[in-house]
Amino acid sequence: MTERTASSRWQSAVSCALTTLALVFSAALFSPAIANTERAQLDSFINETRSFSADFEQTLYDADSTPLQVSSGTIQLKRPGRFVWQYEQPNRQRLLSDGDKLWLFDEELEQVTVSALEDRVSGTPLVVLMGTRPLDEEFVVNVLGASDGINWFELIPKAETADFQSLYVGLDDAGLAAMELRDNFGQATQIVFSNLTADIAIDDDVFVFVVPDGVDVIGQ
Repeated sequence: MTERTASSRWQSAVSCALTTLALVFSAALFSPAIANTERAQLDSFINETRSFSADFEQTLYDADSTPLQVSSGTIQLKRPGRFVWQYEQPNRQRLLSDGDKLWLFDEELEQVTVSALEDRVSGTPLVVLMGTRPLDEEFVVNVLGASDGINWFELIPKAETADFQSLYVGLDDAGLAAMELRDNFGQATQIVFSNLTADIAIDDDVFVFVVPDGVDVIGQ
């Protein structure tokens, strides 16, 4: 398998790891007081939630809203800057951040791609999950309102070099409920989270990547 193919899979995995449930509602007009309350919920999730674990189901849609791929797995996150995004179906892949480097392990290819975390975070939706930078430095944040018990927020990247148009974040009483990334090619990656448990104890060793024997490493 060539490095070009591995890089393509890397980009696909990062894009897939960063998105969620489609917005199927029209945002209603609401008072500034309500908007401020809902923005406070987003700020609390970003600034006060130190860790969480959850299951996820992810769907990639093309520009015509036709489903291209459905995948599922689990996530464990510990702020600042550490997470394990584990794909179980249809193929096993692990995207891991140890706070310094970002690792992508493709079990089928027996290959690991590693890069500096800072190179991958800036101007990407990873900022929302990582908690390493103030949200308003990276995005214009719009409060959209509630639908079916989920408060929705639109995040538009400030960086002109960002490779996506917008990120939608949905929060409910448990925390992160859904996300949706819309890229510059008209595709949407949607992720719905379930069984989320916030502020749990996660051992730091979970975020240490040990390269398995016989696995090729690219980028280190």
